[in-house]
Amino acid sequence: MDRKKDRENKKIFRQSILFLCILLVVGIYTLIYYTVFVEKPSPPSLKGSPPSLKGSPPSPKSSPPSPKSAEKLLHVQSISDQIRSAMQYAFQAYMRDAWKADEYMPVKKRGMETFGGKGLTIIDSLDTLYLMGLETEYKSAKNFVKDEFQFKGRINVFENNIRVLGGLLSIYSLTKDALFLEKAKEVGEVLLKAFPRRIPCAVIDTTRPGLCETQQWSSGAVNAEVGTLSVEFVALSKFTGDSRWQDKINAINEYWHLHSDQLLAMNIDPVTEQMTGPQTIGGGIDSTYEYLIKLNQLTGDKLAGKLYDTFEEMIVTQMFTTYGTTTFAKASNSDKIEHLGCFLGGMLIMGQKYTKEGLAFTETCARMYTTNPSGIACDSVSVQQDGSLVCVSNVYLLRPEVVESIFYAWRETHDPKWRMYAGKIWKALQQHCQLKTGGFTDVRFVTGKHPEKMDKQESWFLAETIKYLWLIFQTDQVLPLDNYVFNTEAHPIHTFSSS
Repeated sequence: MDRKKDRENKKIFRQSILFLCILLVVGIYTLIYYTVFVEKPSPPSLKGSPPSLKGSPPSPKSSPPSPKSAEKLLHVQSISDQIRSAMQYAFQAYMRDAWKADEYMPVKKRGMETFGGKGLTIIDSLDTLYLMGLETEYKSAKNFVKDEFQFKGRINVFENNIRVLGGLLSIYSLTKDALFLEKAKEVGEVLLKAFPRRIPCAVIDTTRPGLCETQQWSSGAVNAEVGTLSVEFVALSKFTGDSRWQDKINAINEYWHLHSDQLLAMNIDPVTEQMTGPQTIGGGIDSTYEYLIKLNQLTGDKLAGKLYDTFEEMIVTQMFTTYGTTTFAKASNSDKIEHLGCFLGGMLIMGQKYTKEGLAFTETCARMYTTNPSGIACDSVSVQQDGSLVCVSNVYLLRPEVVESIFYAWRETHDPKWRMYAGKIWKALQQHCQLKTGGFTDVRFVTGKHPEKMDKQESWFLAETIKYLWLIFQTDQVLPLDNYVFNTEAHPIHTFSSS
């Protein structure tokens, strides 16, 4: 009798232990679910973000993820946290050594004035700091805008439009803080002086009224410098109710319409408006096409949408080819791919008509990184007949275009390979571009295992490269593409057609 009772007690004990183990396992996965899978709210001190900036948490009825899913989520969260920390690391080094300078030389630990000393890195970083919840750095940047930012002197119209005006409009769109719109309007007033005629000046100077120059290296106006004003100018008109900026863009789009029977050329005579030079999708023309679809998505502009459809079809039917298994855009009969031209994959994905070609070209661009021993891309490569890639320019300038297209590819497909590519690129950047003393830098000799550090932390690295990498490891509810358009410097602006 005692033995029977003893066996029953042991059976009850084992069942109790098993039950407790089950509870423990459920508790662990529930903890992982709520700490990783459920969105955390934005920091309370960064007020004013639009409701659609981040999505609502999943329904409480949602099942906790499987062990494998939980492991993947932890990996994604880890990379996301690393990228956020790297942004803080890079910006704090700039604050320590180069505060208020345009850009940063992390090896020499000093600033450089690439665009006349306007604090370019600060303006370019504002929305990235805000989105990542880097409160202390964001407040310092905002105080600079409030108390010290001045927009005067010699001004490169294109660069200041996409970085300064774009940066201010983006952070206003995200926060609705009137300070940023006030400063954006000040910048916009100055940029209007670049329009003595329909084709704008490339360079103006607030201390020399009437000065209107083209770039020294160009024979006339550069196509992209004319075509890459529309998103910012039209957004400023929409935000302020003042049509002067939109009027300039309407006139430029009419000019593109007059020349829409063929692909656009590199140079434009500002007086005669004659176009000359190569027809390409690389630097010099790239963002003209990009801004047509982005203006259409920003405001519903019908002419911009029509022009984009026309040029997109020409690009795909006249340029796209495949060597071996390598698909790319053969521009001006050249087998060369510029890193700058890798924006094209993302643009085609945005357009939706040629998504297949966009994804294929994005994969080619990703291979520019993964086929090098360093894991870092050359600034340009040549595609061989067998589809292999040969380095042409053996430097990497912290450029964003490849991870930009990977971001659009991820949002379109959610194929894990895009996060895999992004993760590999991020690890290579950490290994070869990050300095132990602070910041990140351009590198050269990337075809070797150990690239050599140069000495420049590009402002676009903080505005674009880090932002796109970080976004790849966020949910789609962080800056949903139905509600936001990114300018060519990766500054997101809420759409007006869906506001």
